[in-house]
Amino acid sequence: MDCQFALYLGENVPGSGTDGIAGIPVDWLPFAAFWLLFLAIALVELLLPIHREAVEAKGRLFTNFGLGLATFAIATFLPLSTILAAQWAANESIGLLNLIAMPAALAFSLTIILRSLAAYTLHRLEHKVPLLWRIHQIHHCDTAIDLSTSFRNHPVTPLVQAAILASVAVLLGLWVPALILYEMISVGLVLLTHANLHLGRAEPYLRWLIVTPQMHHVHHSAVQRETDSNFGDVFSVWDRLLGTYCARSVEEVRAMRIGLGDSHDAQAGNLIHQLKLPLLGPTAGPAASTAPPPSAPPLSGRAERAG
Repeated sequence: MDCQFALYLGENVPGSGTDGIAGIPVDWLPFAAFWLLFLAIALVELLLPIHREAVEAKGRLFTNFGLGLATFAIATFLPLSTILAAQWAANESIGLLNLIAMPAALAFSLTIILRSLAAYTLHRLEHKVPLLWRIHQIHHCDTAIDLSTSFRNHPVTPLVQAAILASVAVLLGLWVPALILYEMISVGLVLLTHANLHLGRAEPYLRWLIVTPQMHHVHHSAVQRETDSNFGDVFSVWDRLLGTYCARSVEEVRAMRIGLGDSHDAQAGNLIHQLKLPLLGPTAGPAASTAPPPSAPPLSGRAERAG
C-alpha cells in the first residue's frame, strides 16, 4: 500500500534507546534504514530513469512532501497498526491462524499470502468504491511519477488503511514475525515501485515475482483501463491470477501521460486543493470502469479519465 511506510515508521517512533548498530540507537534503526534506502534509490533514480523528460505541475514536490509529512504525523499518533493488532490477537488467542495448530513454516507462508492478498484487495477497492476513491485519488493526481510520489497520500489514508488491515490481521490471526518481515519489504517496495528507475534487462524477470517500477507506473497512467490494473504492492501474482495485470514495454510507459487528465492536472501541485479534494464532491474515476485491461497496447489516441 502507498502509505505503509508511514504506518510502519509511525509505530517505530524514535525514543531514547542507547544500544544499536554503528552507534545508532535501536529505536532509530527503522528511520535510519528507511532514509538510507530512500537516498540510495534517489541516487540510482537520477542515473537510470524511465521518464527522461517528465512534465511536472508547479509546486509538485512541495505538495508531495507536504502530504507525506501530514500523513506521517497522523501515523505517528495512530494507536493502531497491523503488527500491534496481530500481536494482540496472538496474546488473546483469536483469529484463524491462532486457532489452528500448524508448523511455523506454514504459519509464515499463510501470513505472507493472506497479507499480500489483503493489500491487493484493499487497493482494488480504493479504485472501485467511490468513497475510498475520493481519498485515494490524491495519490493519482500526480502529473509525474518518481520517489516523491510514494509520499503523496491524503492524511486520512493511514486511518482507513490501518483500520481495515488491522481488522484483517486480527480476524486471520496473522503470525507476527512473518507480518513484520512483510511490512518491512512492503515499505521498501513502496519506494522502489514509485521511483523513476529503469531496472534494465532484469525487469521482465523480476516482474514475474514482484511489482517493479515499470509495472506500477502503468497504474499511474491517465488512461483509465491502465489505472485500473496492477494493484499489487509486493507480489505481481494477484494481478496475474485475478485478471488485472497489464504489461507495457518501457517505451510505452515513457509515452504515457501520468495523472488523471486535464480536469485534475491544473491543481495537482496545489497542496490546499489536494487536502480539500475528498470534500469537493464525487468525481468520475476508476470506479466507472469494470472491464479488465487488455494485455495488448492501447488503441491509438490516449483516452483521458473524465473529471
